[in-house]
Amino acid sequence: MLCKGEGMKDAAFDDFIDRLRSDSDIVRVISDYVPLKKKGKNYWGCCPFHQEKTPSFSVTPDKGFFYCFGCQTGGNVFNFLMKIENIDFLAAVKLLAEKMNIPLPEKEKTAQEREREKEAARLYRVNELARDFFHSCLVKTGYGKAARAYLLSRGISGETVNTFKLGFAPAAWDKLTLALRERGQEEGLLLKAGLAVERSGGDGVYDRFRNRVMFPINDARGRVVGFGGRVLDDGQPKYLNSPETAVFNKRHILYGFDLAYPSIRKQGQAVVVEGYMDAISAHAAGIDNVVASLGTAFTPDQARCIQRHAAEIVFAYDSDAAGQNATLRALTIVRKQGISVRVVSIPGDKDPDEFIRNNGADAFRALLASADALLDYQVKQAFRNIDYSGLEGKVAVVGKVVPALAEADNAVEVDAHIAHIAQTLAIDESAIRSEVHKFLLAAKKDKNVNVGKNITKLALSSQPAAAADQAERTIIRMMCEDNTLIPYIQAQIPLEEIRSAERRGIMKAIFNVYTIGKNIQDTAWAISLSEAANNELSHIMLIDIQCNHDVVNLIEDCIRAVHLANMKVLYEEHRLKADELERMGDSGYLQELAESQRIKHEISKLHYE
Repeated sequence: MLCKGEGMKDAAFDDFIDRLRSDSDIVRVISDYVPLKKKGKNYWGCCPFHQEKTPSFSVTPDKGFFYCFGCQTGGNVFNFLMKIENIDFLAAVKLLAEKMNIPLPEKEKTAQEREREKEAARLYRVNELARDFFHSCLVKTGYGKAARAYLLSRGISGETVNTFKLGFAPAAWDKLTLALRERGQEEGLLLKAGLAVERSGGDGVYDRFRNRVMFPINDARGRVVGFGGRVLDDGQPKYLNSPETAVFNKRHILYGFDLAYPSIRKQGQAVVVEGYMDAISAHAAGIDNVVASLGTAFTPDQARCIQRHAAEIVFAYDSDAAGQNATLRALTIVRKQGISVRVVSIPGDKDPDEFIRNNGADAFRALLASADALLDYQVKQAFRNIDYSGLEGKVAVVGKVVPALAEADNAVEVDAHIAHIAQTLAIDESAIRSEVHKFLLAAKKDKNVNVGKNITKLALSSQPAAAADQAERTIIRMMCEDNTLIPYIQAQIPLEEIRSAERRGIMKAIFNVYTIGKNIQDTAWAISLSEAANNELSHIMLIDIQCNHDVVNLIEDCIRAVHLANMKVLYEEHRLKADELERMGDSGYLQELAESQRIKHEISKLHYE
């Protein structure tokens, strides 16, 4: 057993991880899953995380990183095993140790830890027994006749029933309870699992699920953790889920993920729908990368679950008002996670299940292929839902799209949308840009407002990008190559000047590791980075750094490029603020103008240094 839980600080465990990573041969580990060929100093193959014909997946043995230039997935040997095997970090550590025949450090578990493990095992077991009971009731008994007819009417075949282990809970008050008692399961365990409810008088228990089609809910490892039940009559609620238990938290679970995971990993894309039947219908139609968010609001934990295995999420929620509101909430969550996202608009106020049954699998695939990019969808929704024929409507549309424009990361895309919006509304582009700029200024003061990776470039669309990005990547690469550069760079570049949040996180981690005296070249410290930062670090370690002169001059040039990009952003901020205040008749514009001119002078000095 591992010597600590995930997230704990334990020197012995950290040392073990360092040793495991440094002693492992990442090329050999990855070659068990992907054929690799050596080209130059790196190894190349077709990426296992998305479909491709031309190899863009590279492994660098001396640095211990992999990176796909196609889907931008990367990391170290632990990240690879987590992605390819669909396991968490500690399981990846255990698997790598087994591959290397290195014994795991052990630590005696506390009585509480042992009891928690035993209770979890009991809950998995009783849920499995309940699933088998419900399934038998559906496919083997007269109790399930009406449920079988219902599923058949929804286009669900016997094969799909078996794949998802669908079931039926009889209408009687205690059929499940009696059956599980006969299998040696105690009432207290049924209560803990959410399968039974205590009678109001305190005399015994009764079944929570009655006269419902049953949908077993599995975790990512395929263990039954809960259930959803749908009524066959007009009873309420229409859908009933298990309550939270020691093994079931619906914020962490995606329905069908255990079945969809191989396809999600292969395609690099996950399709998220709302309900059980939406996911089941998609799988029955051969669209296997589909999961459902259990009919609840999409959560950050669900987003992270997908992010470990796919670069893109496509939302295909119901097209009615409730579904569209759920989509907008989900987009807010995903946007903060930094995942690429697209949105399907299902015609006719339908859900995916109904659309597939009426139009077929190919039609649904076509909808997925034509899904809107995030900003496209948000702008279309504003025009679709607001009457913009009058002034009030125009103002409402601008108010709706401004946050979306501010949250976008691609300045070219934002520019194109601003031009389109201005033309459609018959207003001046500068008015929209002014509103975006005001939103961004407010966002800088409000940490709860999410904006793009480079706030000002989105409003101004004139900021330098490539030079500063390359400079930041070069600085990180050089620090990883030569520890002696770290204190100088740390003194010269405030972290807030770094354009990319991912590179900011990498540099912060490097500074912290250096401060405590650990070896930067042993990149085990990268384990603590976010998914996106790990991908970026892998990219940095695999790109060629062109050094046509000495290292000192190269670093100075990079520092100057970072400062210059930051100063240009500040200049545009103050210049636009001065323009805005002058239009408002506020004399404060003179101070902003003076500050912009001071910064412009500093920029000129940087250019000539």
